[in-house]
Amino acid sequence: MEDGLVRASDKGTPQGSILSPLLSNIYLHYVLDLWFSRRIKKQCRGEAYYFRFADDFLACFQYKGDAEHFEKRLNDRLEGFGLEVAEEKTRCIEFGRFARKSARGRGQKPKEFTFLGFTHYCGKTKNGHFKVKRRTSRKKFAQSLREFAEWARKSRGFLRKGEMLRRAKARVSGHLNYYAITDNAKKCSTYLYHVKRILFKWLNRKSQRHSYTWEGYVQALKWVEWPRLNIRKDLNPCRS
Repeated sequence: MEDGLVRASDKGTPQGSILSPLLSNIYLHYVLDLWFSRRIKKQCRGEAYYFRFADDFLACFQYKGDAEHFEKRLNDRLEGFGLEVAEEKTRCIEFGRFARKSARGRGQKPKEFTFLGFTHYCGKTKNGHFKVKRRTSRKKFAQSLREFAEWARKSRGFLRKGEMLRRAKARVSGHLNYYAITDNAKKCSTYLYHVKRILFKWLNRKSQRHSYTWEGYVQALKWVEWPRLNIRKDLNPCRS
């Protein structure tokens, strides 16, 4: 439906349909997944890896030439299947063990990239070895806080305080279940700091007669067993 008019079409899938994600995955399996593993990877001089979730994907190459060759062929491949690359989201960058040294030689910082809500950047272990690190992307972080604030603003009109606290806990737990991974504790801690204050603000706007003091609010959080910061997914399972 466009501008209130329904038009029949034999192309694409219905937007919002529960079948659309499944059909898209099947389509991209043949368009990208098999093409990369059976064609692109075998033609590379060095190592090559590919990761896809829905319509977002990441291709990694040992050599710059292989990456540039893939980028050139990608547009033709997608065009042949009626698809196109989102230019504003597509980049070819140097990343990995030698990226930091190479960037410093140019007087720059190593490049970062965002994938599935995480900004991936070149980091180091405590022993000084290269390590891929991740933090919540700035865009997703701001979006999560906006959505929480909007939910709290609307919920204070029809939820009792106890129920509002329990539902807020569920939302925060969901955020941490995804983002509380190795090396992202700082961002998650900042998220917890802000949502506690957002929730305090809107709970106290329900009724001036029964407002929480900060001490009373802290006790209420203990009552609902408010989520604490701990790493849900350890990306260093083999460390001692």
